[in-house]
Amino acid sequence: QLSNGQSTVETASYAEFYDGINVIGGDAPGPDGMGGNALQVNGFGTEATIYGGNFIPGKGGKFDGSSLYVLNSGSVHIYGGNFLGEIEVTRNGIIQFHGCFLQNGTTVYGLFPDESELEITVRTTFGGQIVIIPDGEQECDTAPSSTPTRFPTISPQPTVVPRSSAWMRPLSPCTLLFVGALASFFHQY
Repeated sequence: QLSNGQSTVETASYAEFYDGINVIGGDAPGPDGMGGNALQVNGFGTEATIYGGNFIPGKGGKFDGSSLYVLNSGSVHIYGGNFLGEIEVTRNGIIQFHGCFLQNGTTVYGLFPDESELEITVRTTFGGQIVIIPDGEQECDTAPSSTPTRFPTISPQPTVVPRSSAWMRPLSPCTLLFVGALASFFHQY
């Protein structure tokens, strides 16, 4: 668990995780048991950077834990790793996926910079955020695909042409006739 019991960045915790490490949440098998989270990042300024490793939540009789639980403005940057349970981001926590990723509802899927794949459920509540950051070294396929692939393709958003304001629209023939009559009337006086 990474925590910041204070409200300043100076008291925040920071950690990096690499391949070869297992982070395991505790089991709670009783009928009311709630499994432990593999990694909890809690508090303003508290940050974890994940380059690899296995994040395995604990099993519970009632609920399983999460691979990652990010809360109270904590943040996690993910560049790789294996996550064997859901991720929960709440209370202004932020989770950033680096690579070629897409989000569809609560599912985030794609490729890390090392070309390893990830598909995971990420639940956000109370201002929790998911941020997807393309890796500058990695080439993501941006063209629509006509054949199924094992990785996401990212297409540009369609360009929406804003409606012009009312005074810029062409005038209808009836409006022109009315404006002409009005001008003629005022021209006489």
